Amino acid sequence: MGFQAGIESRIGGIELRTLGFSSAVEVEDQGGAEFPNHGRRPFVWTAGVTAYPLAPVFRAGTGPFVAGGLGGILLSADLDNVEGQTWYHSFLWSLGGGARIAMGPEEPSWAPAFLELRVERMRVWSNGPLRSFTVWVGAIGIALRN
Repeated sequence: MGFQAGIESRIGGIELRTLGFSSAVEVEDQGGAEFPNHGRRPFVWTAGVTAYPLAPVFRAGTGPFVAGGLGGILLSADLDNVEGQTWYHSFLWSLGGGARIAMGPEEPSWAPAFLELRVERMRVWSNGPLRSFTVWVGAIGIALRN
């Protein structure tokens, strides 16, 4: 589950997103033995830009878009089984796109709600005990305009 807020114009905007994962981090020792419940659920945040390259063809705020940004992943893990949880943060970049479909009438020219479909690739940079890895995110959501 996540939350997204942003400010946009007809051709693009800025956004801030958060994502919470539903499963805990799996921790293994050097021999490959698992330590259950030694990692907490990660929290991901991103700040980025959105652009509507086909804005002249579609109504305001609808149609295909591209998005990209920077962010981070925050998690805690007990790697030494002695001192309890230790917090780690790694930065990431994200790049993706999707489409918004208006869920309102043609008039007025703006719709108060959209169905948003998004696919994004997030690449986490290596930091501390984390190795570099890629996460693919698919999202379906309702976007509300105020």
